[in-house]
This record gives sequence, structure tokens and C-alpha cells, in this order.
Amino acid sequence: MLVFKKNIYLSPLRPKNRSDIKEFRDEEDPSPLPYHFIFRALHSAQNLLSEIRKMNGRGISGQLEILFPHSFSWGTTKDLSDLSQQLFFGLTHNQTWLAMNCYHLCFLYDCLLDVVEDYSYNDEAERREMFPEMAGQALDFNRFLLEYFFNTTFLIAPERYNKMTPLEKKQILRSPDFGQNFPELKRFSDPDDPTLAKVINRLPPEPEDLPLKPLDQNPYLI
Repeated sequence: MLVFKKNIYLSPLRPKNRSDIKEFRDEEDPSPLPYHFIFRALHSAQNLLSEIRKMNGRGISGQLEILFPHSFSWGTTKDLSDLSQQLFFGLTHNQTWLAMNCYHLCFLYDCLLDVVEDYSYNDEAERREMFPEMAGQALDFNRFLLEYFFNTTFLIAPERYNKMTPLEKKQILRSPDFGQNFPELKRFSDPDDPTLAKVINRLPPEPEDLPLKPLDQNPYLI
């Protein structure tokens, strides 16, 4: 199970009867059920990467840049495929809590962004097919990120990040406070995570950067 700022596994399963969906949703919350959203994004990414691998070198770089606009700068097709498999396993594995580093989060951000763009360009019928719980509403991706991602510091330009002082780097890692319903889980927003600087500076992941980190306890038990 993947660790996010807010527990994605607490969301209810999609009702069998579509007329019951509103009973499970805050009608003013313009976001899909988080598990459903992430599952769809990772499943789609695996299919896209499978198609890219079949290209045998012809235009691979350009396709990666279009489909994975941030993670293409540091990852090969193999790197991104490995990350997609790690994350999909972590999402669906229900025995152990698994923490992500910045390589995982940056790649996942790109996967989610691709689904958001697809959803946004679709008509209402297609939107309802993708995420029935949304009832065709516009998707507020920024709100989703604030609720579930500890931060998106990995998106900062290297020129800006490398000029920051250690104190400034800690300050930008501060996660927005949503009160008691959205605990910050500060121990998983580590300013000393070495993968942050590597992702920002577009350095390829080392083999030890690819696996998720298993935890020995439930991080949401405060």
C-alpha cells in the first residue's frame, strides 16, 4: 500500500448502483476517488510504455517527452517501466505500507497529469465513463495534489533550487495544513531525501532508487 499525505485506502469502493454514487461523495469535491484515479493512471502508463518499447528506437525520446514531460528528463524507457511496475505493485499490494521517493512521485505526477488532460478534453459522456463518481464535473488536479501529495518540490527548476540555502529548501518542503482530517505525516516529507536533488537536477536513478521502501508500521496510526 502506497503512503500518501492522506490515506487513499479509506475511500469507499465504487457503488454497484450508479444512482448511489452521491451517497459516497462530497458533491463540492471536484476529484475522483483517489485509488481509482491512481490505478487508472498507472495502468494507462504501463500500456503507453509497452507501446513505446515496441518502437525500437524510432522517436522514443520524443514520445517520452510528450507523455512523461518531467520524468523523461532523467529516466529511460526501462527506468520508467520499472517505476510503473513498482508503483502498480505497491498500490495493489495490501500486506505492507510502502513509502515513495521523489523518482516515484515525479513519475506518478506525470501519469496522473496525462489522465487529467485526457479527462479534461473529453465530453461529459466520456468523463462519466472514466470516473463515474465525478458525474462529469471538471477535475481540480491542484486540489488533489494538495490533499494527497506531501509536496511537489521535485518540479522546481534546477537553477532555482541549486541557489537556495538549506533553510529555504526546508521551507519549500512544508506541506499545507488541512487540519485534523489531513495529517501532514511529516516524517515522510524528508528534506534530506537524496533523491530530491537528483530528480530536480535530472540525474538518472541508481538501482537502489527504484524500489519502494517498506515500513514496519501503519504510518496513519498517530
